[in-house]
Amino acid sequence: MDQNNVGLVEVFRIYKEYYKHILISTGAIFILSIVYSLIATPLYKSYVSIYPTGNESNFPSSFAGLDGIASTLGFNLSGGEANTFNFPDIVNSRRLKKDIISKEWSSDIYSYPVNLIKYWGIDEPGFLSMLLLSDPSPNEHLENLAIDHLSTLMTVYEHESGMITISVLMEDPKLAADIANYISDWIQKYVSEEMSFKATKNRKFIEQQLQNAKADLYASEEKLSDFMKTHPLSEEGPEEFTERARLMRNIEVNTQVYITLKQQFELNKIEELKERPVLNVLDTGYIATEKSKPLRTLIVLASTFFAFFLSGFIMYCYDGIAIKESK
Repeated sequence: MDQNNVGLVEVFRIYKEYYKHILISTGAIFILSIVYSLIATPLYKSYVSIYPTGNESNFPSSFAGLDGIASTLGFNLSGGEANTFNFPDIVNSRRLKKDIISKEWSSDIYSYPVNLIKYWGIDEPGFLSMLLLSDPSPNEHLENLAIDHLSTLMTVYEHESGMITISVLMEDPKLAADIANYISDWIQKYVSEEMSFKATKNRKFIEQQLQNAKADLYASEEKLSDFMKTHPLSEEGPEEFTERARLMRNIEVNTQVYITLKQQFELNKIEELKERPVLNVLDTGYIATEKSKPLRTLIVLASTFFAFFLSGFIMYCYDGIAIKESK
């Protein structure tokens, strides 16, 4: 008889000889898993699906040199695009989560709106609160605890297509939907404000460059005027002709720079004031009618199978020890 068959025979012998112990322990775990799945707090999921929009740049391609200069100074004249933002990082940011937990929400637990620290009872007297009494900033710790707990209830997934799904788990299905929709609105507002801020910076930068270009144009025109006064065409020689041509080229270049900047300045004023639909909301948060957690059937089955095999292993070890002691 090969070694594998001997092993299987031994396993069957253990389960047959100690079946009462195995059944009792497995049955106990089975009952406990059912009790746990019944008393565990149900969680309801709501999610939103968003798709970032892109805005075309209004910056003329013929004047890309200024864009390079602006970039070295921390400006982006090519205009902001919503799809250049890292939306998963925004969702996972402490700033957003802090706003969520500090906002007062309506729920089925309280008759009046409360923040999530109150909703979860993190601020109630208890062992944890006693530990915080000696801390100089207990409110900050309560906030950190609430943020950590919220982080376990929020997930964000970025699809290959660019669509982003944000899901929220809460004990109250309406609260889960409210928070999911709030996240979508918060992102829309945040990105829009950031793009508006960048547009304002760009406009101010171009405005300064426009003033400089205007001054350069006036200066080049005055130089040509002064030159023409002292060097009339009737007395012009080869050197005077070359100098006059150079001064006229400077005026042409400065004129082109001024015109281009003037156009971009007007475009940026429009960009600064226009509405920015930075997100397409594909799915809004809905009020779930069925809980997402706990998964009672999975909990009971997994616990029962684990208990069955663990009990068999314990009996196998016990049987081995008993055989050694009997020799």
